[in-house]
Amino acid sequence: MVTPESGKRISKADAYLNTAENFAYRSTCIKRKYGAVIVKDDAVISTGYNGSPRGFENCCDRGDCPRIRLGLHQGQGYDICRAIHAEANALLNCSREQTMGADLYLSGINPEDRSVHAAKPCPLCARMIIQAGIRNVILRMGEGPDNYKTVPAGELEWYKQAEGGAE
Repeated sequence: MVTPESGKRISKADAYLNTAENFAYRSTCIKRKYGAVIVKDDAVISTGYNGSPRGFENCCDRGDCPRIRLGLHQGQGYDICRAIHAEANALLNCSREQTMGADLYLSGINPEDRSVHAAKPCPLCARMIIQAGIRNVILRMGEGPDNYKTVPAGELEWYKQAEGGAE
């Protein structure tokens, strides 16, 4: 979490990324906690965090994550994951009219030590972000002020090339 130095205030980007980080702490995922905030015209229009669909059992209540149990890493085993990603939840909470030209701020936390995880949307979320008309995605990359990068939505990795290079 970025905090201000004495007599100063933090940047808008760090303020929105702090908000995303706060929502990450609502996550029910025990592998990685993510929070997302969608901002348009300098106003927050939606938030989201990763977790099971409303009313369904989640991993933190079960005490088990099948992806951890199987030793799977980022980009692997999403079909056995119980969570809806933070970006998807934020997008589901508003209309495309609201998201057209908006920015999405994304923060990730490692649950074990609460350190910042370099945020990156998965290809499926990247496709949804692009389709929703999001302009830029601002990704918290590590601890400290201004430790983020801005990626135009159309430049996100929205698919993985098939082995052998053919599409």
